[in-house]
Amino acid sequence: LGNQVTHKNQKMLVHLVLINFKDETSTVNFQQITDAAYNLQEIPGVESLNYGENVSPEGLGKGYSHSLTMKFATSKHRDSIYLPHPIHQEFVRLFIPYTESILVYDFWE
Repeated sequence: LGNQVTHKNQKMLVHLVLINFKDETSTVNFQQITDAAYNLQEIPGVESLNYGENVSPEGLGKGYSHSLTMKFATSKHRDSIYLPHPIHQEFVRLFIPYTESILVYDFWE
């Protein structure tokens, strides 16, 4: 399926993951998680990916310190390719033990 050309009027499926890490997560752990997050770009169908730290000054993050945002052209790319993909499964195994909680929210933009 590879990278597809997207047009300005094409809706994209946004997959947003908010992450509340455990306090004991080390700098080394954060680097491993960051590297693994960016490896998700290798999965066919992932049109764009951003992983970053919450920098909002409002103080309304409710403990969610990081976000992972990806865009897909279709729900099939998310459901049938990305979610079961071995790179995604490895990422989940790596980062879940370091999380207090996660929130996944998908929407069409």
